[in-house]
Amino acid sequence: MVKPDLRAIAVDMRALGLSAPLRAAYEASKRSGFHAVLFRGEAHRHHPAALVPLTNVLPIGDRARQRCLDDAAQVLNEGLRVFGGRVATGVSAPWGTDPLTGRQWPTDDPWWRIDIRSEARLSDVKYTWEAGRHRDLVVLARAARLDPVGPWQDGLTGLLRAWCAESPPEQGVNWYSSLELALRAIAWNQILALVGDRLPRDVVTAMERLLLSSARHLMVELPYTVSSMRNNHLLGDALGLILLARMFPTARRARWWARTGEKMFAAQQRRHFGPDGRMIEDSVSYHRFVLEMLVVRVLLGGAPSSVRDALRAASLHLARLGVFDGDVPQYGDWDEGRVLASSGDALDVAGSAALGLALCGERLPARWYADFDELAWYAPTPDREATAEQFTPPTHTRPGATTSGGIALVDRGPWRVWFKVDGGPSHGHADLTSVWVKHGGRWLIADPGTGTYNGPLEVRNGLRTSAAHPVRRPDGRDQLVPHRAFRWLNTGRGHLGAPLVLPDRTIVFGWHDAYARGEHPVRVGRAVVVADGYVAIVEFADPPAAAASWSLTVPLHPEVAARGDTLIAGGTKVGLFGLDGYQAVRGRSVPFAGWHSGTYGRWEPATWITAESRADTAVWGLGAPPGPPPDPNALDGLGFQVTWSDAGACLTVTDLGSGEVHHVRAPR
Repeated sequence: MVKPDLRAIAVDMRALGLSAPLRAAYEASKRSGFHAVLFRGEAHRHHPAALVPLTNVLPIGDRARQRCLDDAAQVLNEGLRVFGGRVATGVSAPWGTDPLTGRQWPTDDPWWRIDIRSEARLSDVKYTWEAGRHRDLVVLARAARLDPVGPWQDGLTGLLRAWCAESPPEQGVNWYSSLELALRAIAWNQILALVGDRLPRDVVTAMERLLLSSARHLMVELPYTVSSMRNNHLLGDALGLILLARMFPTARRARWWARTGEKMFAAQQRRHFGPDGRMIEDSVSYHRFVLEMLVVRVLLGGAPSSVRDALRAASLHLARLGVFDGDVPQYGDWDEGRVLASSGDALDVAGSAALGLALCGERLPARWYADFDELAWYAPTPDREATAEQFTPPTHTRPGATTSGGIALVDRGPWRVWFKVDGGPSHGHADLTSVWVKHGGRWLIADPGTGTYNGPLEVRNGLRTSAAHPVRRPDGRDQLVPHRAFRWLNTGRGHLGAPLVLPDRTIVFGWHDAYARGEHPVRVGRAVVVADGYVAIVEFADPPAAAASWSLTVPLHPEVAARGDTLIAGGTKVGLFGLDGYQAVRGRSVPFAGWHSGTYGRWEPATWITAESRADTAVWGLGAPPGPPPDPNALDGLGFQVTWSDAGACLTVTDLGSGEVHHVRAPR
């Protein structure tokens, strides 16, 4: 029993790197009681908050107005929105109430003494924190501004007064995470801008005192943040300090907050973003989350040009993935994380991308301002007299395929196919070279989602490992191998070539090195061929015979059934080929398999197809390729071969009729 614990500690220390001693000292402070000295409660001197507008006082368009009023009514009547449902926390139950159990987190203990991680904890704290981000209170403030005689103002006042009474500085679970304090500060800023002049003076004063204490908390927590949270948490904490310095310019340490926040934000920004718009967050949900942080930094004013550049690139990345054409694969961890307030669909990411583009000067379609709360409440009013060309999503301007951040999107005939070759170190899943497929706008092969972070580990790992994704596994190995709830024991990089667009087919190729380790190292490659009548996946390995067998899981959407060599989705039937003798599992608990999670904390049965083979090269897919049974040497008149080298891999595509040859290079 000792050995695994020591190994886990060693992995943790390796992951923390040079910051490990700082993190160790921080943990020792918590256990020794020194935290009681560091976190001495609220700031001593009171300062009134200055108005720092982040939100429009009135929305652009009537549809956003009505959405807000309808949502506000649901907040007061049904509760706050938390992961696809409404909860009593804050509305008809105390703010420290866990929505899952109905019980309260400890209210009289300082936050560092509350157990949120071990098996003995009360529950998954994310549910309580989600309610405590107060985005729904921003909705009530908007409604109070739109309809001064409605019940919104009184409802908001009651919720805020209760919060201030129940959440004194450094007490209770809602002070545990610095990121939660920063997000709440962003929400409270908007509330004060919308209705601060109408709130009772005692409520405003209490909010100001808690905001000042939040700034102090963020500063004291810096050792933990910089040693362990070099991802969205560090950006969010930095953003909170920048905002609070603007809100309280007369505070003695305001300049220090601002300087520290700006330096942290700039340093993490350099680590966080790639020039093509990708982030270290290998997750669509967290991409939206961080994109909204960039939005807030731009709205605050005075942002370096690099912030706007990153915002534009991050927004275009989502556009290239097809977010303006419908839903996209739920890559990586998904938990509905938001910085901005919206009464729209919590699963939508297009509105945030549209806002990012608007703030970078793009002229957007008028209907988007009606469709997206993000534009209606945060964007400047569009100049309809401007002559600039209207923004067109990249998926509409490049026929055949678009690529971004190691992902290719192919549209041809009834098919829409995503090929994810590369990933990032934060919040990603073991899904290098995964393929996700829609047919006629309906999901067939669909990302199974996240399930949970803090729930049962078998669920967490059951949905994030390679066994839950359509990737080849030599001898059943996982690409990354999970460690605890968020970390991985290994790393892997993928390399994507440029799309090959032929008159009747589109071909994308990539490979990864996640298995290039251990006793039997192997590189794995894939070519994805999309024609009007089929989608084919051609598998390759280097070196051949590096594995005794190969495993593959194909997770289907919950509404798709597998019947022999046919997938059935509603009235649509699509052929399945190359997976002879497959097994199907649906809703199995032990071991956990055959599930789909549409949002955090929820999962439903879905069919997973599992197959085994002993061939290093193979072909499988959907639809019906013409001619003889497909193989890499003869697939619908094409032959495929991969040449491997230290510099990468090259796919050779040969037209077997004309002899014409095409090369797709995917360098390291």
